[in-house]
Amino acid sequence: MKNFLYLPVLLLIISGCDTYSYYKVDGDVVSPDAYENAQIAEKFIDLVLNDPDEAKKLVHEDFTFRYMGKIPIYAQGSVVIKSSYDKEAYFSEFLNVVGQLVPNGIVLTPVDVIADTDSAAVIMVGDAEGAFGEYDNEYVFTYKFKDGKIISVDEYNSDILVARSLYGNTLFPNQSEILIEYVWQTKGPDFSQEKLEDLTAQWNKKIDSMGCQMDGANIITPKEDQENFDFIWMMVWPSEQARDACWSDWLENHDAEWRETISGVWDYSSENAFLFSSEIGRLPKSWSTSDSFTHSYFFCNFNEGSDFNTLHDYRADLNSITTLSDNHWYMLLDPMFDPDPRPDFVWLDIWPTDEARESDLAIWNSTNLPAKAAEMVTCGESIDATMFDGVSIR
Repeated sequence: MKNFLYLPVLLLIISGCDTYSYYKVDGDVVSPDAYENAQIAEKFIDLVLNDPDEAKKLVHEDFTFRYMGKIPIYAQGSVVIKSSYDKEAYFSEFLNVVGQLVPNGIVLTPVDVIADTDSAAVIMVGDAEGAFGEYDNEYVFTYKFKDGKIISVDEYNSDILVARSLYGNTLFPNQSEILIEYVWQTKGPDFSQEKLEDLTAQWNKKIDSMGCQMDGANIITPKEDQENFDFIWMMVWPSEQARDACWSDWLENHDAEWRETISGVWDYSSENAFLFSSEIGRLPKSWSTSDSFTHSYFFCNFNEGSDFNTLHDYRADLNSITTLSDNHWYMLLDPMFDPDPRPDFVWLDIWPTDEARESDLAIWNSTNLPAKAAEMVTCGESIDATMFDGVSIR
């Protein structure tokens, strides 16, 4: 039931000896500021959707809007909700996003309003059809006021329902549980591509016999010579527990035999094994069927004034580009060890070919995103990525 701040028919104006008038509802005294804030908050969203010019009159010049959902960016496809919007972007960018997600419109009905002298909260229920099903969400909008106008709004709702009915994602995996490990390898005097392929097949048989829970493996080779390694054995794990169990079995029961098998061909050290957690940033429109690919890595730190919210909004702009090649996707990696210096994040791009990468870079360079990236982060000594050729081996 709507509370007293929403039912103006029950309000009685009390005029006394004080300078101000107060409102009394069901025996409770309400200040004029609280009453005014409740009225503004209650009607604001309706005006935003139906009369945005009138809604603009209610907001402060320093207005900000935040969507408080936690939907992974990759699960939002090309229509990503940014972490925050200023006044201009809210009435242009955000309303455009809403229009794409609920093209037939949405009806929001207030059911409760709570307010005081500088803030308010409105509980609302929605009625809409999303592209992937009925979208009758429930909301809480919280407001802050300054100089008699709205200076901030935060929106809370069921982001699971948003993902399901607006984006068509019934489930999305917990990407923090997908781990990627890189083990440096050094070529020996007897190395050849033929021996590498033969020994890779033998390695796969060993892993199968061990029953390791491994989600995949690749060999990636740097396009330019590196000081510390010649190529990298890259393994994908479902969890740290699965990784530790497999490594323990390997070192205890198989390592010595394997080193003898690959003697003279290549060598490695378990000390040069580096584990990263991962987050998918953008899924490809279609998965490449080729076993070969191109990787590019950026080891980045935020510039002053930037943070992961800035990165979220940059990624939203990137994902809105729908002309990138069908098989491109990217991930963010976070080291689970203590590198020196430590990056704030590692950006990994994956393409099926160098030609696809060059085509997508041309598209990227035609936008304002390179300037945004340069302002946001520093990635090593130059903007150039560390490039690898890759092949899937498992």
